[in-house]
Amino acid sequence: MQSRRQQNQGRLVLVPPLDQMVPAEHRLRRLDKVLDLSFVHEAVRDQYSQTLGRPSIDPEVILRLFLLQAIDGLPHVRELMRQVAVNLAYRWFIGYELDESLPDHSTLSKALDRFGDRVFDELFRRVLQQCKASGLIEGRVLHVDATTIRADLDRDRVGRPDSPDPDARYGKFPGKRTAPGYKQHTMVDGGSRVVVGLTVTPANRSEHDEAVRLLDASVSDLGKPPEAVCGDGAFASGKNYQAFSERGVRLVSPPPKARTYTKDRYYTVEKFVYDEEADEFICPAAKRLRYLRTEAERGRRTYRARRSDCRLCPLKSQCTIGERRHVKVSPDHSALIQLRADSRTDQFRQLYRSRAPVIEGIFAEAKQWHSLGRAWRRGLSKMYIQCWLVASVLNLKRLAGHAGRFLTLSKLIDALKTSTWRLAGLLSETQALESRTIYRALAPL
Repeated sequence: MQSRRQQNQGRLVLVPPLDQMVPAEHRLRRLDKVLDLSFVHEAVRDQYSQTLGRPSIDPEVILRLFLLQAIDGLPHVRELMRQVAVNLAYRWFIGYELDESLPDHSTLSKALDRFGDRVFDELFRRVLQQCKASGLIEGRVLHVDATTIRADLDRDRVGRPDSPDPDARYGKFPGKRTAPGYKQHTMVDGGSRVVVGLTVTPANRSEHDEAVRLLDASVSDLGKPPEAVCGDGAFASGKNYQAFSERGVRLVSPPPKARTYTKDRYYTVEKFVYDEEADEFICPAAKRLRYLRTEAERGRRTYRARRSDCRLCPLKSQCTIGERRHVKVSPDHSALIQLRADSRTDQFRQLYRSRAPVIEGIFAEAKQWHSLGRAWRRGLSKMYIQCWLVASVLNLKRLAGHAGRFLTLSKLIDALKTSTWRLAGLLSETQALESRTIYRALAPL
């Protein structure tokens, strides 16, 4: 029989405790089990008066609200507080009962100015140490890359003295378009997909120049260097290869192909053998090119052959159209040659193939589910806060999943032990029954 439900919103009902209204398997419960914010009060103690003024909103509550913003990718704090007002799980996560008044959205904005970015940096590093302590991070192979983040700024106000975001700069975005923004440089563990390090710069900053700084910070946090770091071609240079090698790390990044200004019509620098002891190059005709000068701006070194050697050389038509051959190389040319040789090995190719699914997957997850594609606020410091929050959430998700798998495994082991004990008991009873039966059968004899 068809019926119509009578709407009666004015009834008085007894509401069970909020803890009973959030399902045990809810994602916020899983995150809360691994979330440790015990450091917050001490970290912001110098930002509050300890004796004067009205009681503040609990700093841990403020940090939990910002984590909720990153968890569900809510760009605006007004929308965040509207969702907290109607979402029981959100209220449970920040520790507010149904009859408690929520903080005003302006409290969150003021808290950012009060806290600064130091607390959020500490949050990221503590979560990273939890991942390390749990055995989640392998640390053998790391992946590095950068992604652009659109700034909350009009294009015609970039770099101007009155710009509301003085730190944003033009950068390249997907589709070969340029726009004002920032760039997050990220290093990720290949085995667990845990973010182990990040820096944030204006969008016009090259990721190549951030690689060594990012590696040093990650090694400092993890306590040991990785065996290899994989990156795309933007990181490949003799300078980076040399710096990574000095730290005992293998750089897996496809190097640029050696070219001449004639587009491969003549011998490239790879055809010339470098004599490091004499600081000279030996050409394919076994003639020597001696050092000439160093560029002041780029530091490139120029080597030049003798006119007499080139004039009658049978290979000149394949080498140069000038009177004699010149070769220009970077200061770290020998390291670049080693990188090119390494790039031709099977192990190098295998490591490089593992890069894209990990690091590109991290960026896709951060932008699709946690709103990293656009800046929530303006300024480099606020951009750092957003990136640290999103990275912390990503790592907490990995940590919660790892803890859940460990708990499931523990339950499975306990179940197997129980089953084994029961089976052993049944076998003992069966053996005892068989012994009694045999005894009874033999007794008359």
